[in-house]
Amino acid sequence: MHDEALTRWRRGWAAARGWNDAQRVDDVTVVRIGEPGRRVSYVATEQNAAAAAHLALTDRNPPGTSWVRIATAEPERLAAELRPLDYVRTEWLMTISLPEQALHPVPAPYAVEVTGGPSLIDVQLYGYGELAASGRMSILHTGAVADMIQTDPAHRRRGLARAVMTTLATHAVARHTPTAHLSASPEGHPLYTSLGWTTLTPLLIARTTPL
Repeated sequence: MHDEALTRWRRGWAAARGWNDAQRVDDVTVVRIGEPGRRVSYVATEQNAAAAAHLALTDRNPPGTSWVRIATAEPERLAAELRPLDYVRTEWLMTISLPEQALHPVPAPYAVEVTGGPSLIDVQLYGYGELAASGRMSILHTGAVADMIQTDPAHRRRGLARAVMTTLATHAVARHTPTAHLSASPEGHPLYTSLGWTTLTPLLIARTTPL
């Protein structure tokens, strides 16, 4: 269930972050990241969770740097079943028809800057002489994926994340991209829900035990 949506999100997520090394192993997508704290991420649905966990636990990466992301209706139960992997958090795979997303203007005195290329939209909001909020959306033939939506702590509770999402959606629609996906953190999930995004499934985030 949700296999296609998970695949669309994974492709856009990797594209947004410049992670180009991905392959399928035992019905698990292996995304090689290469960052110090996250060498690799194994993405799968629950029916292939055991295979993803086995790959993470046997891949010889440094402790704590092999991650799994599993679509499951019961993340806490599955986390217990996948021990000794460490439960990190639950996120949520979400989707929307972009023309239906609620729109919120950039509040004064902030200014918006939009950059990127044919397959990427970058949005930055500046105010009081500094970068206040930002976000990115990758544009693929399968749809868009929103990622890295961030607001500086000093500028929170001013509607900046809503303005970033509005700008991303507006530019994606202008590129004839009707749908989008994202993976919402516990902090971001209420925001995206209020904008009209629909939750498809929880996502279990776990990793090998750090030293």
